[in-house]
Amino acid sequence: MKGGFRNSEKFGFKYHTDLFKNEKGERIPIKRPRIEVVFRKYSEKTNPDTNPEFRAFALVDSGSDVCYIPKQIADILKLERNEENKKESIGVGKKIWTYRTKVYLEIVNKGRRIGVDMVEVAFPEKDPEGIELDINILLGRKGLFTNYEITFNDLSGYMLFKHIQKDNR
Repeated sequence: MKGGFRNSEKFGFKYHTDLFKNEKGERIPIKRPRIEVVFRKYSEKTNPDTNPEFRAFALVDSGSDVCYIPKQIADILKLERNEENKKESIGVGKKIWTYRTKVYLEIVNKGRRIGVDMVEVAFPEKDPEGIELDINILLGRKGLFTNYEITFNDLSGYMLFKHIQKDNR
């Protein structure tokens, strides 16, 4: 059992409502599979000066290979920019240069943190101008989907996470 909690085996989330402006400037609510998470450079929670964390809402994205965080979050987490791990990434029709590394991911459910694993993340060489950074955090398949079977139910606006036992992978 991950995290030591019985509820970490199976848990769910209601979709989060994001507000967007349409072409008339009206704010339109859109429900999305967004959950609260915590990112840390290392798995152990030690000194916040050497292992800072960042808590945010992130979009669970089955179409993304890896997790994506903005450069500003990578700076807060003090992630290294290793040129050997620099790759061209494609997202929403644009190509950008990103650095790849691993961070520790926790899911926040009902106020409790559930440890997931070290997951691969990509972060850009520089944040694009004019984008809302807080809605551009993506949870991709590598790491999250290898630890959890995730069921999306758009009709009810609910997603269910079921921990995959190591012997069932």
